[in-house]
Amino acid sequence: MEDKQPLEFDRYTAADLSPDLLNRVMLLEEEIRNETAKDVVLIAYEESQHNPT
Repeated sequence: MEDKQPLEFDRYTAADLSPDLLNRVMLLEEEIRNETAKDVVLIAYEESQHNPT
């Protein structure tokens, strides 16, 4: 069996945001959407603690 090499996205996990911060992100999405007339999704990540690299 081959040794599984970590993928680049394995280095990050979804950020654990407080409800207040999550609400602020959602408000910013809406603001950007209103100004650009485009659907926008902001994603918050943080470096993973299980990063083997």
